[in-house]
Amino acid sequence: MHKGIVAYIIVIIILVVLAVLYTGYNFIKPLHPLATTSTIKPSSNTTTIVATTSINSSTINYSNSVSPCASFILIGQQPNSTYTTKCSTSGATLGLWVAAGTSGTESVKIVGANGRTYVNQSSNYNCTTFFQNFSAPAQLYTITFKTGVGGGSCGNPVIIINTTSTPPVTAYTYVLNGNFGNGQFTGWNVSGAGFGAGPFNITYQDAKMCYRGSPWTNYNGTYFATTYNCAISVAPGNLTSAPLIVTSGKPFLNFRVISPQDNGLYIELFRGSTPVTIAHFNTYNQSLTINGSSTFQNVSIPLTPYIGQQLRIKVVGDAINRNNYIAIGDFATAKRPIQQKGVAVNITTLSN
Repeated sequence: MHKGIVAYIIVIIILVVLAVLYTGYNFIKPLHPLATTSTIKPSSNTTTIVATTSINSSTINYSNSVSPCASFILIGQQPNSTYTTKCSTSGATLGLWVAAGTSGTESVKIVGANGRTYVNQSSNYNCTTFFQNFSAPAQLYTITFKTGVGGGSCGNPVIIINTTSTPPVTAYTYVLNGNFGNGQFTGWNVSGAGFGAGPFNITYQDAKMCYRGSPWTNYNGTYFATTYNCAISVAPGNLTSAPLIVTSGKPFLNFRVISPQDNGLYIELFRGSTPVTIAHFNTYNQSLTINGSSTFQNVSIPLTPYIGQQLRIKVVGDAINRNNYIAIGDFATAKRPIQQKGVAVNITTLSN
């Protein structure tokens, strides 16, 4: 009897040993499968917390790295958001450029590591515009950029910090500072004395009666560029814009102008250093039945031959008669032209 039991036990032991050698311990099922499940699958509470934080947050840490303040750019991708990041400098005078873009409004606060606030501003400038200079001692700076809720135009909201001597080296899909809205020639290269130290303030000049015949009319904005100097003197001068990338969605350059027919007053488009289009206008045309010397007219230059190319706009004011001047502004690219009939003398394509 005992010998039979012993033999039976020996057989069982042999079978177990063979099973272990063949499969390892995988043939033994776990005693607590629920414990294995909870280890592999995170709890539903953890997943919910992470998702809620990501979706509902309106404060965005833009970058964990520290950028040089002298070559800094921050692009806001979302409306109604607050972006925070840092930059550093060894000490410099810096320039702040801002654009509210499609968010409608923007605000920037720049605080040094010493706790001092160096910039605290807000604006509704749609397109990139120079805002202010500020002296930045050597230290780390925290930058807070807030975007608006919408209602603007001109692309994404953006802030740029760089040295004051050079505007941002960028080719834009719009005319940078096309309406001279900050009262300066920001983004435009000025040569000669003809256009003066800055744009005309239309309200101020009307109050001074600095116009010919009647107050300035039909202009959409406060500032415009002109070689008119209250009929006191005249000097040649040119304005050249920042680079403009022509897009298929907006193949027309629209703007407003006052100009008699004069070979020394015209607009040129340049591709690199090569002139590709030249345009002369005559707002003094009697068929317009208006005061041509102070009423802006809508004009357009087609850009379709240059889609995908970079152009610069050059406003030439080389007339020597003090009563012959050019006044211009409200530059914008558009889907359709706004050309006033009877204003264009010629628009000549020089090169494709």
